[in-house]
Amino acid sequence: MRWWALGLSALAAFTFTAGCSDSQRRMVREEVDKYNMKSYNEGNARQLNRGATLNVPLLKALRHECSARGIRLTHETYAEGLNGNITYSYFINGDARHFILVHVYPSESERVEEMKEMYGARNGSVQIAAAEETSVIAQKGKAALVYASSRNRMNEYRDDLEEVFDNVLARMNVQDPS
Repeated sequence: MRWWALGLSALAAFTFTAGCSDSQRRMVREEVDKYNMKSYNEGNARQLNRGATLNVPLLKALRHECSARGIRLTHETYAEGLNGNITYSYFINGDARHFILVHVYPSESERVEEMKEMYGARNGSVQIAAAEETSVIAQKGKAALVYASSRNRMNEYRDDLEEVFDNVLARMNVQDPS
């Protein structure tokens, strides 16, 4: 009987130790994920794919309009600014010489100021400045869509993307994303 009680105590101690070690391993794994930014990246990916913000419908509409014209958007990346803006970028048909930038700002006034600063303005218009370069810029509310290409192949997608941008922005209620 004494051996039985001793065996039961040893089994209980082993079970308790294994249980603690499992929870400790899980806690360490979660901390490592935080340190490696895995949790942050997973949260961002969920927000981008399932978020109820302006960004998701805007990006889906852009992909759809481009796809309808045989334009593939590849190499998607995004970057968040310190003032709450986010910029998505795409290569066109896998070619780095042609790319689209989608800028979304917290407010229309911030978008206006940032676009002037980034792309310049002539006579108060970003579009006029863009027309003199290799860019197409369409903007409405909090969003701005930009197509740019290298000079050696400039304007290959210009006409198509002017229509795409106009259609996307016309269908979007970019003033109030909620």
